[in-house]
Amino acid sequence: MVMPKRDGLVSGFMLGVAIAFAFAVVIRFIPAEWFVHPLSRTVLYAAQVPSALVFIPIGVAVARARGESPRQVLLWACVGALAFDGLVLGFWPALYGQEGVALAVVATLLLWAFAWIVAAVLLLAPGGAESAGRDNMQAAP
Repeated sequence: MVMPKRDGLVSGFMLGVAIAFAFAVVIRFIPAEWFVHPLSRTVLYAAQVPSALVFIPIGVAVARARGESPRQVLLWACVGALAFDGLVLGFWPALYGQEGVALAVVATLLLWAFAWIVAAVLLLAPGGAESAGRDNMQAAP
């Protein structure tokens, strides 16, 4: 019988929530004008693309420490962060320290960032389809 290996759900989800909380606190200190002004907003959008790469070594380190698949940990981290941001934007938007148009732009920036994080994970994180059998399943004794 083949048993599934630990899949990174708990460690990844918790990592995602922690990272999302940290970013919410950072966003709080960004002036609202940066989100509203088109030029600075463009810079914020552009910064999300290379920033996505920062998540790869963090997730890989957590996965290695716990003996889990880096790709699974990183994808579950995205789920945790999306869940956190979705709940906080809906029930406690003041955490981001923005209002009105600036808060709406924060939400769109978060969506944009998640797209690039998922792309980076799928393209660069170890543990892809070529090693799915080896990474995700192990023989039972």
